[in-house]
Amino acid sequence: MLKITRAVLSNQEITLRLDGRVAGQWVGLLRDSAESALVEGLSLTIDLKNISFIDCEGIALLRHLISRGVDPVNAPLFVIEQIKKCNDGQGETSNGDPNASLSSSF
Repeated sequence: MLKITRAVLSNQEITLRLDGRVAGQWVGLLRDSAESALVEGLSLTIDLKNISFIDCEGIALLRHLISRGVDPVNAPLFVIEQIKKCNDGQGETSNGDPNASLSSSF
């Protein structure tokens, strides 16, 4: 289960606070929630502090959202490790570390 709390910080900035698992059907829920904020033209931050699990589909969504300007904050260490496990060879940086740009976002 995933609980998403929408915290409006200003008329141009919003944070989605995640509680629970970013996996399976819940990835779609996060995608829809994030897309809704982005379509409204809001600056979006995703607070990962209280997630208990994220699968490779969730990691792929995070990568996609980050590429669209979303700011992930408060990522637990296991999320960084899961990113390494889910590495599919995409997004390699010039130094050869495919997770460098994503990891530095956290």
